[in-house]
Amino acid sequence: MLTTITSLIVAANFTAYQAFGDRGIAIPRAAGNQPRIEATTDHGLIVEMIVRCPKGTAIISYSKIERKYCSPKFVCGGSLSAIVAKSCG
Repeated sequence: MLTTITSLIVAANFTAYQAFGDRGIAIPRAAGNQPRIEATTDHGLIVEMIVRCPKGTAIISYSKIERKYCSPKFVCGGSLSAIVAKSCG
């Protein structure tokens, strides 16, 4: 029983770090100082992405139900590249 509960907790919060070789999830490594996704954290219905911007970072969320990306500035849309550009710009 305890093993099942522990497995559910671990599966609900999975983090992948693209900077360490796992780049095939969202965006391949960008050249130079272009924005790129550093890590993704899967919280079940929501996926959070940490984006490295030329000046700072941004956390973008993706809703698996609505299939929309949302920026920290509360702008949502279906295109990841558009939301990254609005978050880092």
